[in-house]
Amino acid sequence: MRRRTLGSLLLLIGVLLIAAGAVVMLYIVPGMKRFPDDVDVTRNYDGTLAVLLNPADFSFLNDLPVVLERHITTQATDGDLALVREEQVMRSGDQTLQSQTKSYAIDRKTMEAVTSGYPDAWANEPGFWPREGLVIGWPIDTEAKDYPGWSDDFREVVTLVYDGEVTHDRGDITTYHYTASSEARPIVPEAVQAMGLPLALPQDTLMTLIGQTDLPAIVQTALPALLERWEGDVPLEYYYAYEAEYWVEPKTGVLIDTRKHEVRSVGLGAELLEGSPLANLPEEQRAALRVPVFDLTYQATDQSVQDAKADAEDNINRINLYGTYLPIGAIVVGILLALIGLVRIIFG
Repeated sequence: MRRRTLGSLLLLIGVLLIAAGAVVMLYIVPGMKRFPDDVDVTRNYDGTLAVLLNPADFSFLNDLPVVLERHITTQATDGDLALVREEQVMRSGDQTLQSQTKSYAIDRKTMEAVTSGYPDAWANEPGFWPREGLVIGWPIDTEAKDYPGWSDDFREVVTLVYDGEVTHDRGDITTYHYTASSEARPIVPEAVQAMGLPLALPQDTLMTLIGQTDLPAIVQTALPALLERWEGDVPLEYYYAYEAEYWVEPKTGVLIDTRKHEVRSVGLGAELLEGSPLANLPEEQRAALRVPVFDLTYQATDQSVQDAKADAEDNINRINLYGTYLPIGAIVVGILLALIGLVRIIFG
């Protein structure tokens, strides 16, 4: 009788262990595979700023070594949604050249921005506006496929192209390699204003600015006539071109490294050019008339690559522990105990 009682106890414990293992594997682990509610990560990038227009005094800075800092934090969560803040600062030595804050509402599983369903108060956060696609990183269990990304300059979705599985050289870790690029395209006015750049300039200010640059002869010839027939401030148009590479650890979605070259340039507004010889130029020649106001190349520092690798490895170990070792171990031990219990009950 005592053997059967012990057998029943072992059977019960075995069943409970099997159930616990199944619950962890089927319910707990999937809940872990989403953007955490306590993210507080800083990544640094070394870069070279070939050109920067200072909109405060319209002076140009050239050939500066810079450091970019991206500080990413979870501000709030609401079920499967998260409010994420990204604070960007660019410095050269002790001088802060640019500072910008962006806020995103994202799906914590897909990592894509959402345009509805989040608390109304989130829309009041700094740098918050409707976005789509990936805005802050890749999802856990990243797939070997193209992903939709987001461009704040164009205010539209761009394609992040899957380029294959590679071993990242500095990180010595297996990654998925993605690329993205665009020829020069117009920057939307809202993005221009967010960057603190003017959409129009007084004529005398424009002439002072032009005096600091080398313009083609056709512009120097045509510009005085254009300004003579134009009243008020001179409208401007901005353009953005870029080439980017991203290295992503696929199991965790951790961004190991980024390399990017960005160019923003300014030209005269279309309404000013209308009816002039400049309006009929092919796009390639019109592009040559624009003046670069921001030309930056940057890549993650060695330390940031190692920090990202450590984060990825920690997350892999955590997922393996709770997703494989503990639940399978509990199920195996539970089966053994249940079998022993059954034997004691049957043959007790």
